[in-house]
Amino acid sequence: MNEQLDPEEVESIMSRIKGEAVKIVESHGGIVNQFVGDEVLALFGIPTAHEDDPRRAVKAALELHEAARRISPEVEAKIGRPLRMHTGINNGLIVTNLRDARDGTYGITGDTVNTGARLKTLAEDDQVLLSPETQRRVAPYFELEAHTPVELKGKGDAMTPYRVVGESLVETRFDAAEQRGFTSFTGREAELATLNACLEKALAGEGQFVTVVGEAGVGKSRLLYEFRHGLDRERVNVLQGRCQAHGGSTPYLPLIDALRRGLQLSVSDPPETLAEKAAANAKAIDPALEPYIPAYLHLLSITSKEYALPENLHGDELRRTLQEAYAAINTQSAAEKPLVFFLEDWHWADEASDAALRYLIGLIAPCPLMLVVNYRPELTASWSGADHHTPVTLAPLDAANGKRIVRSVLEVDGLPEGFSELIHERTGGNPFFIEEMCSNLVEEGAVRVTDGKATLAESPEALTLPDTVQAVIRSRLDRLDNDHREIMRVASVIGR
Repeated sequence: MNEQLDPEEVESIMSRIKGEAVKIVESHGGIVNQFVGDEVLALFGIPTAHEDDPRRAVKAALELHEAARRISPEVEAKIGRPLRMHTGINNGLIVTNLRDARDGTYGITGDTVNTGARLKTLAEDDQVLLSPETQRRVAPYFELEAHTPVELKGKGDAMTPYRVVGESLVETRFDAAEQRGFTSFTGREAELATLNACLEKALAGEGQFVTVVGEAGVGKSRLLYEFRHGLDRERVNVLQGRCQAHGGSTPYLPLIDALRRGLQLSVSDPPETLAEKAAANAKAIDPALEPYIPAYLHLLSITSKEYALPENLHGDELRRTLQEAYAAINTQSAAEKPLVFFLEDWHWADEASDAALRYLIGLIAPCPLMLVVNYRPELTASWSGADHHTPVTLAPLDAANGKRIVRSVLEVDGLPEGFSELIHERTGGNPFFIEEMCSNLVEEGAVRVTDGKATLAESPEALTLPDTVQAVIRSRLDRLDNDHREIMRVASVIGR
């Protein structure tokens, strides 16, 4: 571009790309650390960690490549070639310090940085290349292809990078676990019985609001999965909405997810028929819902001349209209056939969704509707002491149930003396941590399984938490205020 275009034009194009880079990276919780010529250096996990930072990085890269392709037609004819990006992504530990913003917000050094830069150089036009470490963290969420093994400067052994082909249908860590195959469901019999008791009340016309609260990985989604799959679909309808870690800035996101399913809309539906189909399905639930159809189409971002919201509807009046419409479709649906409505990962919910949920909670008491919401304790929610509210709190598993999960992951009957007790101590009885640690030990060869028995290939004291677990812990630490971080810092020296 510098050879064939005016400097002002080159600067204009590069400014657009840089602006897109900042917008895209920050929308996924990362930062653009610096621009060096035509290179963008983005960081995820600094200064704030998320448990899915590698996934966020890949999604940002794919969006940035798409942005470059959108801009490309404007310059292709002038420079004789398309405008494309190529990207390398790596994750791991780095050494970092704050520095003058002219040289990048953070100074970063270490093998993690060097490998990422070399993967970027190796990537061809429009390719996103991942290191094996990153591939292991994001594999369920993307379609990946192994690249030819390569020798990288500074690396003793050849490395096999992975090309990102596109996103997969797996959306959550729980979806990935389901695809992989679940371990034993254990230690939650009392909680499951509570859910079933609430269901019976809802079937009798006493609306129920149930909250399931627990730390990341403690088994909230698994409990609801077992409950959901035990429901008699002849007796009840089931509806599900889910918050996304990156969706807190999108109003009504989890409710839109559920509304789309409730109106039986599919991504394969032709855009020109969506309004007609949504309207017809809403009226099929109850003809009385017709006045609310403009609100449903507004939430779903579907344009319609026949069903359009009044142009003067704004602010609080619009919010109340959307809340009333959303409550109406759920209560009317439940009146036709009892409804069990699941809303998952509510700790990531946006304010508009939370307000709509609270409005719905106030209306369900006389309806055959069971509303089940799960979230982490970081959400300090108050539900106004509703009589129809049943809280379910999930604690870590005890040692006996933890041992059942260890056996299930390793697919063995026999375990080394004291092994499951050590795993339980290191993981605090968190089911996800137990599963990840056991799987990691097998992958690294620290545990060998032969003839239905597990044996240790190294000292149990050398066992460390895998990166997937550390990512959850880092994200929790980063949510603490300074006083609590200081307590954790001192406690790390004192010990258990």
